[in-house]
Amino acid sequence: MPTTRKTAPTWTDRTWDPVSPGMGLDEERLNQPLRWRKSGRVHVNGASDLFHPGVRDETIKRVFDVMEAGLNRRHTFQVLTRYPVRMQPFVQARQEAKQRYAAQFADCPTEAMRNSPAAKDARARAESPPSNLWLGVPVEYQRDADVRVPALLKTPAAVRFVYCAPLHGPVELHDYLVERRDVTHPHADAPDGAVIDGMERRGDQWVRVAQLHWVVAGGETGRSGRPLHPAWARSLRDECDAAGVPYFFTQHGEYTSAAVEDDPQFASGRAYDNPLGGRSSATLRELGPSQTFRSGNVRLMQPGDRTRRTVMLDLDTIAVRVGLTIAGRALDGRTHNAFPKPPRGR
Repeated sequence: MPTTRKTAPTWTDRTWDPVSPGMGLDEERLNQPLRWRKSGRVHVNGASDLFHPGVRDETIKRVFDVMEAGLNRRHTFQVLTRYPVRMQPFVQARQEAKQRYAAQFADCPTEAMRNSPAAKDARARAESPPSNLWLGVPVEYQRDADVRVPALLKTPAAVRFVYCAPLHGPVELHDYLVERRDVTHPHADAPDGAVIDGMERRGDQWVRVAQLHWVVAGGETGRSGRPLHPAWARSLRDECDAAGVPYFFTQHGEYTSAAVEDDPQFASGRAYDNPLGGRSSATLRELGPSQTFRSGNVRLMQPGDRTRRTVMLDLDTIAVRVGLTIAGRALDGRTHNAFPKPPRGR
């Protein structure tokens, strides 16, 4: 989950924590959104997790009731959870309850009652998920995506998103973004109309009926922040571009990367342009016979090697710790600030 901080991260405008770290409902904070003068994107329970097993169903229900209440529809609530397998049946049951309630108006004795403002509002709520509720899952590694995204795709939502920040390894989301693909193994024997992991079989193709609408990615911050390989962020960006899905890059984190190149001017034969200034060799001094670095040999850095300020990511890429401000948000020379456009609705 995102780290709690004094100011809201760039992908959202503010945080709202109606559920305390102790998993209880904070009555004082519950109705805060009604008092906000300015509308915006609201990250829900950034300090914990709304769908944590320790949070009662009734507590989650009250939070959702507030998010869907009249005046609060002007806000966009971003619910991020590590427990989509709990969120999916909760949201599904909530939407089905709205549908049952709306259906009751069809049996009203008069036309005026069947078309009353209450009936129209009930039908609008039953027709589609609230447009101001965005539901997402955090993904740091590929295994997170493979476990959490399928459950998210089964969850009714105006916007489904993946939060890959901090990103700690390469992640592929192609199978959750692509609109069409040929029917091949597995599930080649699925009947026409079958829906598996958000894809529906239509003849000789799988067509996505439930998809991701937004991908957020970024590096790790803080004293113990680990470096982000730019290739990981670049790959997600390219997948999103190919699928027409908005991509938001939050920041590189504490490190920025530099290309390591052949350079005969350095005794090691390899060097890079140091983002802190000058040119540096990609070398590491080892402990020597006297157990001091001064008596040790100097060798070229290999992937995984670390110094006080650097980490060798691969043979041609080194990460240099420069701090959040210097590392910045630019990826390949530009920032990525795309947001999804939820379907029109209540």
